[in-house]
Amino acid sequence: MKGIHGETVLRRKLFLSSIVLFVLLISCSVVLAEADSVMWYETYGGTRNDVASSVVETSDGGYAIIGYTESFGASEYDFLLVKTDGYGYIEWNKTYGGAENDFGLSIVATSDGGYALTGYTKSFGAGDRDFWLIKTDGTGSIEWNQTYGGTAEDMANSVIATSDGGYAIAGGTYSFGIEGGNFWLLKSNESGIIPEYSSWIAPSLLFIVIIFALISKKRLFHPRS
Repeated sequence: MKGIHGETVLRRKLFLSSIVLFVLLISCSVVLAEADSVMWYETYGGTRNDVASSVVETSDGGYAIIGYTESFGASEYDFLLVKTDGYGYIEWNKTYGGAENDFGLSIVATSDGGYALTGYTKSFGAGDRDFWLIKTDGTGSIEWNQTYGGTAEDMANSVIATSDGGYAIAGGTYSFGIEGGNFWLLKSNESGIIPEYSSWIAPSLLFIVIIFALISKKRLFHPRS
């Protein structure tokens, strides 16, 4: 009887040990899965509202983040560009804006090692809000910037670099199109320039006027017989 009882106790101990080992293995798997899903994280900001909108991986293995900040800059909200290394440690940051609110929403890394940023601005441009495209070098210093818009609200949400070296910007407009809000897609050259209506229509009109004047002159001095 003692031998049978001892075997029973041993089996129970082995069974309980197996359960404990199984639970430990499951726990370790969960911990490892969590460790794999989040390698590291960092927060950036001040004492007020600071929001990241878009991020790109940079050629040096780091990251460039565009957003808008209420903690830093010239006005209530400004564009905020943050450059980090591959582990999320800040290397530098820049703000861009004027006396009104300016919101950075999209970023693309450019072939020259810089960045193109877009969003919308109340500080600059023609209307209540305008598309704002900023081109920076690799350290965030502005090389040039352009605004696009009419007299109402025009808000850019996304930018890409195009194969010809220019940029395509998409957003919404209340200045153009049918009544109410409309999609708005703009294509610029490498300097952010979009040929305006007046820049190409004026020479065409001048050419037409000259031709019309020459025809009229010919008719004036060579009347029909």
